[in-house]
Amino acid sequence: MDSTIRLVSDRSHYDRRDRGQLADILRPYWKDAPFSEEQRRAMYGLSAQDFQLVDNLAQADIAVLPMTWNYYLGRRELSRAVHFVGAARRAARPILSYVSGDEGVTVPTGFDDVYVVRASGFRSRKRPRQMAHAVFFEDPLDRYPDLESCDRPLGAENRPMIGFCGQASLNLMKVGVDVVRGCCRNIQYHLGLRLAEPQPLYPPAFLRARAMDSLAKSPLVATHFIARARYRGGAKDDETRERTSREFYQNIAETDYTLCVRGGGNFSKRFYETLAMGRIPAFVDTDCFLPFEPDLPWDDYIVRVRAKEIPSLPRRIADHFAGLTKAGLADQKRKCRELWDEWLSFGNYHRRVARSILETQ
Repeated sequence: MDSTIRLVSDRSHYDRRDRGQLADILRPYWKDAPFSEEQRRAMYGLSAQDFQLVDNLAQADIAVLPMTWNYYLGRRELSRAVHFVGAARRAARPILSYVSGDEGVTVPTGFDDVYVVRASGFRSRKRPRQMAHAVFFEDPLDRYPDLESCDRPLGAENRPMIGFCGQASLNLMKVGVDVVRGCCRNIQYHLGLRLAEPQPLYPPAFLRARAMDSLAKSPLVATHFIARARYRGGAKDDETRERTSREFYQNIAETDYTLCVRGGGNFSKRFYETLAMGRIPAFVDTDCFLPFEPDLPWDDYIVRVRAKEIPSLPRRIADHFAGLTKAGLADQKRKCRELWDEWLSFGNYHRRVARSILETQ
């Protein structure tokens, strides 16, 4: 039986200058030189049997809106999206679309039958056909293979080691500046001057610092924190970017758990990077939605607390750690890596998204 999923789209919408707004699932196929289609598929972890682009709706299993909703709304070209969706509806084909960016944009009303994949957003406001977008990046164990067998620092043999490397600050002046900036952005959205959706005024860097402070003061856990005042330590050159990137992944590798808190949008890239490194996310849930939830039993893999439960985070991690033998902890880490590889890497993620859409038809 042919398991290849046939996709149809409209390349006339695509401008290579806006490749960042191309629907993710089309990236291996609408390619730029010098890569061949076979090379690009391999780069994205896909085989020739996974997806096939076809020329018309009659041949297709799924219609893919070519560009993100950010593109159509920002360029005032919503009519092109409406035309594409209308044709797919008439052909009775399910429609897959994407929202990009940290904050994301609001899909206009009238598209409730369209599947929307987005990393940003809030679980309490989630639309029925909204799907959580995994964050994609180069496999860190391909980039830093020596970190796969990295040992945790000495001195905490009987306690869980939790790490964090990134931007975090309890500086109240910075908090005030971030709150004012957030107010301005939200006001611009409500005045129709900005497309990016409004966000809570509580600064993510302060939320991370609060969680780190709670963990650092607890005798239940050992911590390995690198707090930066700016993103990637303000790196502006390739050498510094490479150094800070290695420091980031080494911090994860040297710990059992990594603190994962939202960034500019309501999701955490670090969450996915922690899984890819084969470590356990200690996830501060700020009304996030995760990929394939509730079908994927996330709480079998991670430690999760709500933002208002941050004071309980040390105890939750300690209890999780106490419930595992040394072999059990190693097995849990291995399962986290397998979860990322089998569910959240680019190729496997999109195969699962496409199949889940077809199964609901």
